[in-house]
Amino acid sequence: MYHIFSNFVSICAFFWVSFMENKSITTTKKPLSKSITIGCVIFLVMLCIILGIISYFSYKSALYRRYESTISDILHYVDNHIDDDDLKNCIETGERSKKYDELELFMDAIKENFDIHYLYAITPLNTNEKANIMSVISAESYYDRYIDTEGNLYLGWISDDEFSAKTAQDFFDIMNSKDIVFFEEKTEWSKDYTGALALHDSKGKAYAVLCVDVDISDINTLIGKHTLELFGSILILGTIFTIIFLLWARKNITEPITLLEHGVVDFASRSHGQHDIESLKFDAPEIHTQNEVESLATAVTQMSIDMQDYVMEILSAEDEARALKKHADQMNELAHKDALTGIRNKTAYDREVEAMDWELKTGVLDNFAIAMINLNFLKKINDTFGHEKGDISIKRLSKVICAIFMHSPVFRIGGDEFVIILRGSDLKHCKDLLDQFKHTMKAIAEDSNLEPWEKISAAIGVAFYDREVDGSVTNVFQRADREMYECKKEMKAVREK
Repeated sequence: MYHIFSNFVSICAFFWVSFMENKSITTTKKPLSKSITIGCVIFLVMLCIILGIISYFSYKSALYRRYESTISDILHYVDNHIDDDDLKNCIETGERSKKYDELELFMDAIKENFDIHYLYAITPLNTNEKANIMSVISAESYYDRYIDTEGNLYLGWISDDEFSAKTAQDFFDIMNSKDIVFFEEKTEWSKDYTGALALHDSKGKAYAVLCVDVDISDINTLIGKHTLELFGSILILGTIFTIIFLLWARKNITEPITLLEHGVVDFASRSHGQHDIESLKFDAPEIHTQNEVESLATAVTQMSIDMQDYVMEILSAEDEARALKKHADQMNELAHKDALTGIRNKTAYDREVEAMDWELKTGVLDNFAIAMINLNFLKKINDTFGHEKGDISIKRLSKVICAIFMHSPVFRIGGDEFVIILRGSDLKHCKDLLDQFKHTMKAIAEDSNLEPWEKISAAIGVAFYDREVDGSVTNVFQRADREMYECKKEMKAVREK
């Protein structure tokens, strides 16, 4: 048992080292080498379990067949030495005969020479719970027969409660059978495997049952020991073959594939977005397995060479197309960007509104809000300090808006007007953002270190889309515009106070 455990520990150590080595050289979540190792371990364990179960039942069946063969031989051998009419007469009269004494000595010799627990003959009397079995003859050892005779069974002894009514009925059934009947019987002393044969007189009438008991108390221990030995042998042999297979697989399959994988992954990472043709070269690992893995490495190498040729052919056309696209993107960006603030302009806003109206009609869009912001005192700043200072105020407000509503598109649609389209997280936290905006405006207004044109002030109004009221984005915009002017009036009233 110790050797089996030691071998199993060695196996686990080998597999663990294999796992760690594979883990350190691969980038995949489920490397092939690990899968093969796990598969081999599972196969080995399942093989041991299945063969262990088969061995257990096969060995148990073989033992029982051997018991049955021995019991059958003893029963037939003893039956051939019985004078049935004489023994039947002894039962009826309750008197021992000369042949009875000779049979008793013969049966004692059988018990001494064979490894059996009991050899006896009984007659079932009835199926009551008590006094249902009568002893006919019983073999005893020399010690039990002549020295310690207490407990011996003699002719005519009738049981008290040693046999149940069911057992008595079973013996009646055996008397009606012509074949040997085998069954297991568990008593308070042991567990026996019994063979029973009905005895018949010269007229063919059954009069008693001859029984042989074999002690099978240790049979499970014996079978378990045999199974464990077989399990250990299978485990050791399976481990040896598994290790040999894993070493072969590592050399011919897993390590070459791992090297090829690293080469391909490195090639893919270097090639992604790469315009340098020389960088599109696959550094093939040294693989000499003379199997499909080597063929695959050769094919990948040739593929990288073909890729270089292909890229070289299309690179010039691609560069030209990229230059044209870049120029078009720049022109498009300039057309939709506000020159002063760098944010989106009125044209970009109109296109956004057009796209949102289409989404509303198709049901893609069903939740958004629009915030309208107007810079206060822009005309006064322009007239008092000049347009350059007014531009500073506009850009300063633009930065504040973009910083607060950082997840939403911001548009400058007029000289002092800004529009924000709120979706997603900004829409969800709209109230907090409005409070933050107002708090920022208040802090700027109260900062005595700022120049007059830096102390910006702005009114804000927000409107949420309502499918029952709004038929287009413009409806939401108009309500936001009204909210903004209401805010402006409130701010003016506060200043006049």
